[in-house]
Amino acid sequence: MSLHTLPTGDEPSGYDEQAEMISQARGQVLDQLAAGLEALKRAGDGIAELRSNAVHDVDLVDGRDGRDLATFIDDSIRFGRAAYAVMHAIIDKETP
Repeated sequence: MSLHTLPTGDEPSGYDEQAEMISQARGQVLDQLAAGLEALKRAGDGIAELRSNAVHDVDLVDGRDGRDLATFIDDSIRFGRAAYAVMHAIIDKETP
């Protein structure tokens, strides 16, 4: 582990390059979290459709497996939203 000093304003352009690299990487993390949330939302919609009266997938309607699956997806969406919010707070230099 290496320690980095805080910028003083007199740093060479290397610091600017590092800051830009960090900014881009953070943006990619946000994009990946957003894509994951969208995928989870689609999966949740798919499970809801399978459990609906129109489709009525017996394996997902009867018993607890379908409810558990829907709950796990919902919980994952909540955790994903929380991770997205924390990353935004880090980028915006706010304390969540």
